[in-house]
Amino acid sequence: MNVEEDTAGRPVLMLLCGLPGSGKTTLARILTEQSRAIRFSTDEWMADLGIDPFDAIRDRLQIRLDRLWQELLTHGQSVILEDGTWKRKERDEIRRIAQSAKATTEMHYFDVRISELWRRLEVRNADLPYGTARITIDVLEQSVRRFERPDEAELSLFDRSTVHHG
Repeated sequence: MNVEEDTAGRPVLMLLCGLPGSGKTTLARILTEQSRAIRFSTDEWMADLGIDPFDAIRDRLQIRLDRLWQELLTHGQSVILEDGTWKRKERDEIRRIAQSAKATTEMHYFDVRISELWRRLEVRNADLPYGTARITIDVLEQSVRRFERPDEAELSLFDRSTVHHG
């Protein structure tokens, strides 16, 4: 089955949720190749614009990108959001928008141990891919404290959900 197919012919919103180094970008690129979905990566936009990934302009850029993916979804275009969506409130709002656009909602949650995240990030930091921010152990620890893990009840609110362990 094509990843963006839906029995009702609806577009699909694929939401990727996880911490840095969990595999979101890798999966997002695979899903993009397997579908006609448009992938949204705020980190890559920041890199394209020559802006530090931690610059405050990120919030303004995120607002603009959010308007763009919403518009595409309402026009029947499937989208992949790979920015992590760390807060439950944010995920609820994205799901609500997708449902109002009559889109199928799909959640990919990356449940990866902190020790494995740090191992991956050390490797990545040694040779940063384009559009990727250097993540220190301090940044990772701060991220872990701010991250709100989706539970089974939340995952059940999506039409489809997959938990990726690592």
